Amino acid sequence: MKKTTCHTLMFYLKKEKKLLFLFLSIRLLMTAIDIYSPLLIKNLIDNALPSKNINLLLKYSIILIFLYIFRLGMAVNSQSNGKLMGSTIKESMRNDLMKKLTNQPLEFFKKNKSGDIISRVINDLDSVSTLCHRGLEDFIFSVITIIASIFIMVNFDLKLSLITLFPLPITLFFVYRENKKMKAGHRSVRKNSGILSANLHDILRTISFLKDNCLEIFAETKFIEKNHKLLESEKRNMIPSSLIVSGVTFYSNITQLIIILAGGYLYIKDGITMGIILSFLLLVDRFRLRIMRMVGLVDIYQKGISGVNRFSEIINLDDPKDGAFELNKKIENIEFKNVSFAYDDKIILNNFNLKITSGEKIAMVGESGIGKSTTAALLKKALIPTSGQIFINEIPLQDITFKSYSNKLGIVDQSDYILNTSLLENITIVKKDYTEEQLTFAVSKSYVNEIFDKFPEEENSLIGEGGIHLSSGQKQKIAMARLFLKNPDLILLDEATNALDIINEKSILKNIKEQYNDRIIIAITHRLSILEDFDKIYVLGEDNIVESGSFEELINLKGKFYKLYNGIRE
Repeated sequence: MKKTTCHTLMFYLKKEKKLLFLFLSIRLLMTAIDIYSPLLIKNLIDNALPSKNINLLLKYSIILIFLYIFRLGMAVNSQSNGKLMGSTIKESMRNDLMKKLTNQPLEFFKKNKSGDIISRVINDLDSVSTLCHRGLEDFIFSVITIIASIFIMVNFDLKLSLITLFPLPITLFFVYRENKKMKAGHRSVRKNSGILSANLHDILRTISFLKDNCLEIFAETKFIEKNHKLLESEKRNMIPSSLIVSGVTFYSNITQLIIILAGGYLYIKDGITMGIILSFLLLVDRFRLRIMRMVGLVDIYQKGISGVNRFSEIINLDDPKDGAFELNKKIENIEFKNVSFAYDDKIILNNFNLKITSGEKIAMVGESGIGKSTTAALLKKALIPTSGQIFINEIPLQDITFKSYSNKLGIVDQSDYILNTSLLENITIVKKDYTEEQLTFAVSKSYVNEIFDKFPEEENSLIGEGGIHLSSGQKQKIAMARLFLKNPDLILLDEATNALDIINEKSILKNIKEQYNDRIIIAITHRLSILEDFDKIYVLGEDNIVESGSFEELINLKGKFYKLYNGIRE
């Protein structure tokens, strides 16, 4: 069931109901002290001073000091509990969001920018956390304080109350009007901030390319342009926000002057006390503080609700459908049966058919964009066929659980999937229950031990974000080590050796073929020279498989494969 913004927020607040109750209870006591203090001050001025009663003066002073100290302790407790509640809710939401994100198909990440996804997980939920404690506190207790203060004023003196409260509706209307302008400004600021964040992410992601091609000025120019747009949107928002702050301060000053003038007149004519006048001044100051809090609440509310909405967009996504069949037996055969796939109405594969049995080493080749990597993605379950089916051991792939299938699938592709951790952990991440014998075998067959020797802490060396301390070839060796350690039934090599030198490439491929001669090996590559001893090569074209045969047969045919091998453009 999809949750609305309100339901989502309430769901996570209820999960922290103990902290919420404690936070609200303490904050309510603090508000009571804030409202009760002017009453004590009135009694002190009206009773202790005129009677020159030192004991009464000390009594009220001690009570006030005790209340202020007590309030100080509660303020610390309230702030810490409120922040803890907000942070706990943020942690819970981030965990749920991460579970949902990691469960999304690859297509989701192709359609959504990584910078935007990061913003949803980090920045948006920071805003939600602030809304849960600051926003809740400012709204509830500002309303309570203002209403209670008005009630006390009326109880003290109706005439002075009416005169004092006269500017309040005008001020509230002014704040409301300027707030509407601020909302539009905040939206513009957030939009431009997101654009700037995405631009920075792109720069950092491609920094090697930019530096290799002396494009630093290009990157700086793009960044400066978007940074200036953010500044312009912030500048447009400065006048409304400054007007509100200045307007509320003006209201406070005018109201204080009204209290002094009207209160002084009533003191002379009607006999109201100096304590009442001073209490009114203190209560009006409470008004000012709470109105300013509510002004700040607009930004907190806008950012927080926007964060909840963006969180809900992801959390309400349908989970991908998984199969129910557990694949426990060895993969003996694979069949593509009338498989078609289209991306944005562009047909990539159309009625593609292919059958592979255990022990076969086959390759798929063809020009770029012809559907080779799409075929691999379909086989990985990263994409779902538009029509037709893929069968594993005569069982539809869609009916097999992803986990049981993934455990039998070994993939090495052209992407550098390197974690910011040690060399060893980058290899063993695919198999947590490995033995030392299995690890030694994987390291030796992939020649990763040659990499270990180049680092001061060998296999325990940290290799930096994205494997920055490794070459492209070393990264592919690590990927090959993962393959040997996992020991899969189905091996998928998608441009898996394009960064290796010819010696390492031939040696590692030889090790794979010897070790897994009873498994299915599928290679996708543009380096056709490595395919000489593959059982069968399938050449893909506009009409799916246009040629097939051994390396020697296809060369002798002098057709599509021959032209690809010799670089002859048709």
